[in-house]
Amino acid sequence: MDKYELRVSLDEIDRLISERRFKEAAGVADRIDWTRIKGTQTLCRISDLYKINKRYRESRDLLAIAYKKNPESRKIIYSLCELELKLNNYIHALQLYNAFINVAPRDSDRYLLQYKLYKKQEVNVLEQIAVLEEFQQHDFRERWAYELATLYYRAGDVQSCIRQCDEIVAYFGDGRFVLRALELKKSLTDLNPQQNERLELLKKGGKYVPPVQPEPVTDAAPEAADAVKDAASAVPGAGDNTAPGMPESG
Repeated sequence: MDKYELRVSLDEIDRLISERRFKEAAGVADRIDWTRIKGTQTLCRISDLYKINKRYRESRDLLAIAYKKNPESRKIIYSLCELELKLNNYIHALQLYNAFINVAPRDSDRYLLQYKLYKKQEVNVLEQIAVLEEFQQHDFRERWAYELATLYYRAGDVQSCIRQCDEIVAYFGDGRFVLRALELKKSLTDLNPQQNERLELLKKGGKYVPPVQPEPVTDAAPEAADAVKDAASAVPGAGDNTAPGMPESG
């Protein structure tokens, strides 16, 4: 396949993806020798295409090529680690987890990779909870906040589960994970009236609109008076009845 044929094939893949014809797009991708592609962005995009089609091995193989070209990319390392886990390649996944830590030691996503490793290997639920709690100290995302709530539920920690559900509802307002959090809490205890109302709204596909908080009303008159006095004191002769340029009477 020469450069022109490659360009035509890539354009066809883009068109099929835009039409959501993912299986056909992957079929076109099968005809391309991806080892000849220099740009990692294209390799990552086609890897995602294979992933959508649940062709994880092909997705992994393309990301492995991209990783060789750019071994410092945290995004590539993260995605490649996920794919190795899907393929049950725990040793490779652990190696990539360590590579991610070396490249991005302060990135909170390290805890997500660690959690996924623990979950895949069915590590004790309390250890899984500890990892997600550490992640939540750095980054509060609704999917993983709800995941933590379900772990509390599995561990039998009802109060922590209820508290986590309340935090999800208060922080995110609406969305599928707020709906799930409300349903989970309702399975354990009564919802308050506002939460019951929110649950019914979300179950009907509605969108929660938080009430508008009124602006606090303050008495600005004293501050305004002080400002006028300050301005007056800055003017020569202000504050007395002597006209400018006239001698004081005496």
